[in-house]
Amino acid sequence: MVLLLAVFGFRLFPERDVTVFSSGESYRVSATFDTREEALAAAAVDLEPGDRVLLGTGGRHTSLAVQRARPIVVESDGQAVQVRTQATTISGALAEAGVDLRPGDRVYLDGQLATARGPLFGGVSYASRTPGAVNPNLNVPADAIRVAIVRARPVSVYVDTLRVDISSASETVAGVLADLGMTVREGDLVRPALDTPVTAGTVIRLAKARTVNVRVDGKDQLLYTHAITVADVLNVLGVDLGPDDSVEPTVDTVIQNGMGIVIALTRQVVEDVTEPIAPTTVYETDATVAVGTVKVVQGTPGVRLRKFNVTYKNGVEVSRQETGSPVVVTQAVPTRQVTGTKAAAAGSASKPTLNAPGYNGSYNRKVTVDATWYNASHGGWARSDPNYGRTASGAFVDWGICATDPSFIPMGTRFYVPDYGMCVAADTGGAIKGAIIDLGFPETVGDPGWGRRVVDIYIVD
Repeated sequence: MVLLLAVFGFRLFPERDVTVFSSGESYRVSATFDTREEALAAAAVDLEPGDRVLLGTGGRHTSLAVQRARPIVVESDGQAVQVRTQATTISGALAEAGVDLRPGDRVYLDGQLATARGPLFGGVSYASRTPGAVNPNLNVPADAIRVAIVRARPVSVYVDTLRVDISSASETVAGVLADLGMTVREGDLVRPALDTPVTAGTVIRLAKARTVNVRVDGKDQLLYTHAITVADVLNVLGVDLGPDDSVEPTVDTVIQNGMGIVIALTRQVVEDVTEPIAPTTVYETDATVAVGTVKVVQGTPGVRLRKFNVTYKNGVEVSRQETGSPVVVTQAVPTRQVTGTKAAAAGSASKPTLNAPGYNGSYNRKVTVDATWYNASHGGWARSDPNYGRTASGAFVDWGICATDPSFIPMGTRFYVPDYGMCVAADTGGAIKGAIIDLGFPETVGDPGWGRRVVDIYIVD
C-alpha cells in the first residue's frame, strides 16, 4: 500500500530541476513542494536582510537568482546606522536608513563629495574619510559603503550693509563665502578671519573694497581701497599736493566703485642731454704721395653736454629751458683728406685731381656751364601716370640725375658739381642746349633754392 502511495505521489507531485544563482556561483538542485525554500536549502544559500529572490520557470526547470543587498553605513548627527539595501542612489539608501537631507547639507560617499541623486555603487572608494566616526557598537562589514552627512548650519553674512542668511555645511568662513559665490580680493576686509571655524549662528562681515582707477603723474594704476573720499586716496598713495598740483574730482568727493581720479603733479627736474659733435673735414696735400692719390683718415665725433630745467605736468612735459652754456665734454677729431701732389716721372701722363667735399680724385676736364634745377613735377606727365618723373634714360628724377645736351655732355657721363655733388647725365630736355645742365632733386625737397647759377663742373668720365 505504501509503495502504491509513493508511486502515486511521485506521479502527482514530480520533482523539478532548479538552478540557483547566488554571489557569482550556480547550483543544480531538485525540489518537489516549496521550490524556493527547498532549492535554497539544498544549495545551502542563506538569505540576509534586504536580499531578493527572483524566480523563473519553464517546463520542469526552474531558475532562482539571489540578489544580495549591499551593506552601507550612514553617519549623521553624530550617529552611525547600518542597513542593507538594494537602492541604487544615495537618496534611496538614505530613505531606507530614515535619514532626511536638509537644505545646505553635504553628502560624502566614501570620503568623496557627492550628490543625493548620485549612484550609490560603482564609484571610487577613497581612503580619506569625512568627519564623524562609525558607531563602535556596530559590526560593520569591511566592504560596507560609507555615506556621511555634514549638516548645514545657519550663518548670517553681511556684505557691506546687505544681510544674507544662509545654511552652509562649510567648516570655515572662506567656505561659507565660497558657497555664496563671493570672491575675496586684496583690500577686502573679512571678520572673522577666513580660516575661522564656523558654528551655528556665526556672523560674518565682508566689507568689499572699492575699485578706483587712478592716474598719477601720467601713469595709470588700479586701486582697491576702503577710502571714503578722494582725500583718503591721496593719503593712501602718500601724495601731498603742492600749490601747482591738482586733482580731479575734488578732494572732498565721495569715492564710488569704478570711479576715476586724475592726480596732476607738477615736477621740475634738471636733465642732462648729450649731443654728438660732427667732425669737420680738413683738406691736406702730401708731396710724398703721387698726384691723384687721395687718402682719407676718418675722424671721430665729439660730445657736447647741455643742461635743461624741465617742467612736467601730470607726466607730460610743458616747458624746457636751457640753463647755462653747452659744455664740450669731448672734442671732435676732424676727418683728414690727404691728396698727393708728387709729380709723375718724366714721360708719364697724369690727370689733374680734385679734392673737394663729395669727391676726391682725378678728372678729365673742367667745363663752365649754366646750371638750373628740376624735379618730377616739372615733367609733362600727370601725377597719376605711371611715367610721372621718368627721365629719358628710364630712371626717375632724383638726386644725382641730371639733364644735359648729349652733343655737349654725352648720356652716361659722370661729373662733379660744386655744392651739389656727383651727377650722371641721364636725361635731356628741349631747353637744355649746349653748355646748360639741369640738376635733379627729389620732389619732397621742394624748391632747393638753387635758382640758376654759372658753375665750373668737373667731367670725371
